[in-house]
Amino acid sequence: MEPTLDSLLTFYAERIGGPFPLALLPPDQPLHWQGQSLFGTARGTEPPYLLQSTIDSFLSEAPLGFFSVGFWGHGMNSHAFYYQRREPWCSLFLRLAYGGFYDDNERAARQVRATMVWFAGFLPIVRERARHCIVVDSMGDAIFRICLHDGQVIEGDGPLFEHEHGPAEALGPLLAGA
Repeated sequence: MEPTLDSLLTFYAERIGGPFPLALLPPDQPLHWQGQSLFGTARGTEPPYLLQSTIDSFLSEAPLGFFSVGFWGHGMNSHAFYYQRREPWCSLFLRLAYGGFYDDNERAARQVRATMVWFAGFLPIVRERARHCIVVDSMGDAIFRICLHDGQVIEGDGPLFEHEHGPAEALGPLLAGA
């Protein structure tokens, strides 16, 4: 039997220790099973943006409306939780370590849970206050660039959010008054 989005949400809650924020799912697009525990808007036999080497092509070539969420892994330690979306106002590529043989999966689960809860609150703010944002956080490599409506650019070469430290300090102007 083919997995469903409900089975992903149950799997997420069991593994990550809390519910996936439903506000992060596209309300008007059906999600199709991509393999393993990954769902997305693309129809095809193989999800195209699973490796570090696909970040640039994701940012430049993934079609607007592309969305992907779930777990995927190969080998003993290349396992991750994915949250990817391309919209006119944002390009998000999250590939957060979870599930590898050598990982501290309890710590990774806390990081994934905190990150996704934070993003559920952050994305409405950035959508309202920014023309565009790019966020990449892929197994330790991270960058962000947020172009506000007033022309100010907020950027950094680290994660936008870290469970132990909160949001990046550079986000102060964007989050002020939020």
